[in-house]
Amino acid sequence: MPRSHTSGRAAFWPTWRMPVALAVLTALGLLCALLGTGGWHVAAWCALVGPPAVCIAALLRARRQPGR
Repeated sequence: MPRSHTSGRAAFWPTWRMPVALAVLTALGLLCALLGTGGWHVAAWCALVGPPAVCIAALLRARRQPGR
């Protein structure tokens, strides 16, 4: 049974929402690190801590759910 084009589009955002958000956050963090010092470095540090923290939280959550 062929899938319609709209069903593929509807499945895009639930699948790619978090990876796109983490990529944008990483890009902003790297840009902040390149732009300046002081507050820019603090903003870069905060932005670049987000993606690894999300990955660690997801791994810990997956370890607690053995049935999945």
